[in-house]
Amino acid sequence: MKRVWAILDQHLERWLMSAFYGYFCVIILVEVIRRYVFENSSTWGEMTARYAFVYLVYFAVAEVAKTRDHIRVDVVPRLLRGKARFILYAYIDVLYLVLAALVLYYSTQVVGLSIRNGTLVTGFSNVNLAYAQAALPLGTALLIFRVFQRFRRTWRAYAQSGETPLGGFGDEPQ
Repeated sequence: MKRVWAILDQHLERWLMSAFYGYFCVIILVEVIRRYVFENSSTWGEMTARYAFVYLVYFAVAEVAKTRDHIRVDVVPRLLRGKARFILYAYIDVLYLVLAALVLYYSTQVVGLSIRNGTLVTGFSNVNLAYAQAALPLGTALLIFRVFQRFRRTWRAYAQSGETPLGGFGDEPQ
């Protein structure tokens, strides 16, 4: 069971991103063929592709937060060593968590409102919009988990060596 959790921990976001990206590509291809070959397209194809892309983006945010591989200017962390870099990264992680907690709170409110009001997805007669809007709270919850996980790894690396890796978890202190 521990091995299953380790595999999920390592690959969950990539698998989810691959599934959503694959769906996105297939449905867009099908819609292009339907539109230009059969001169008939569906509203559900475009809408579900759009929502698949939104899910893809929010899971990608969690993936890059896990490894600290997001696009950033790293001049200051490169100039810092040891405790100073650790404090900077801890400060950044706290800011991440504060922002993510606010996003999680308010996005959950929006999803709850859609559920209570029974708001439907455009082009569908019986699919609640909350399914589409759930991308933000789900992605943000995964982001919060990954930032906690990243901080724990940063803490351990600093405690063991007195240095903090500059980038992702595989990086050596520089």
